[in-house]
Amino acid sequence: MSSLSLHRENHGNPTLENFRNVGTQPRSFKIVRIMSRLNVNWPRQQATNIKLVERFARSVLVSSSLFLLLVLVLVTLPKIESAQYEMGFCNVTATKLITDPDKRLQCHCPGRNSYTKCIIYYPCLQIYVSYNNASLREALVVKDRRRITDECSHKLRDYDCGTTDDVYRHVKSFSERWGSRNSSYECYHNSRNPARVILTNTAPSTILAATLTLLPSIGVVVGLSMKCFKEQISLVMLRKLRLGVNEDFVSVATASDDEGSG
Repeated sequence: MSSLSLHRENHGNPTLENFRNVGTQPRSFKIVRIMSRLNVNWPRQQATNIKLVERFARSVLVSSSLFLLLVLVLVTLPKIESAQYEMGFCNVTATKLITDPDKRLQCHCPGRNSYTKCIIYYPCLQIYVSYNNASLREALVVKDRRRITDECSHKLRDYDCGTTDDVYRHVKSFSERWGSRNSSYECYHNSRNPARVILTNTAPSTILAATLTLLPSIGVVVGLSMKCFKEQISLVMLRKLRLGVNEDFVSVATASDDEGSG
């Protein structure tokens, strides 16, 4: 029988040896994969690992720094500023309604059309109090810390500026609530600015401020550490890669020995 007819017979009637060869193909693929990993250019792989570590460290550092800056502005600094104020009791000593044109306040009310601006002028309300039984020390009342530099006790927001009657009604209501002579109420004062007292002193809790400040700070430290020790981290990654290749090679070699002995 010629070799050509023998080749056709083998293809037409697969034997047990053919099935064994087919079954060993996945193992051969695994061996090829392991051998390709053994032939890795390790210095080049280390350089690649260094770039990966540096890229990851940069992303962690930038994101943590931005988040930390946001927390400092919105949470930490307001909490520190709030801690500088002490609660006390204010006694109203005087109320002034200044109507001078150069000291009046204004608000922007909704206009009838887009070509005209609606502006309403209203007097400046000043409420003076003494606090902590110090009758010789008078301070101007303002709403909160954001109004600490205002010269008037009450300033309307634009969405409260409807009509002239609405504006004057807001001013009168505020004066009756906080400016009644000889009335007393809780207020907050700062020894660094004794000429002002505030009515509200809201701030985040200490635990929340500390937690939100600590988390991005840890991220900044981690990012800086990874950036400083990127060579050492890349070496650890390289050792793990080599160890994984060796373990795979040993497992495949052991399996091959078991099949040969069987």
